Amino acid sequence: MINVAILSFWHVHAKDYVLQAQQHPDLSIKAVWDEDPGRGRAKAEELGVPFYRELPVLLAEPGIDAVIVTAPTTMHREIMIAAA
Repeated sequence: MINVAILSFWHVHAKDYVLQAQQHPDLSIKAVWDEDPGRGRAKAEELGVPFYRELPVLLAEPGIDAVIVTAPTTMHREIMIAAA
């Protein structure tokens, strides 16, 4: 099983990526981070997973194997470097 974190729900296709992850037999969504804490908390609650306000804290979690980045495009570089 690959445990993934969703990094933001800003992008219009975020819900589609989440659905694809949920339908994949080898993926499990384990956490959410969002640059908008209100949106992030709400989505994390919908998914039944923890919300992380601080991205470095989420990325330090040993149980997270991969991320799905659906943050604003202007944040992609910074987030992808941090995740790597």
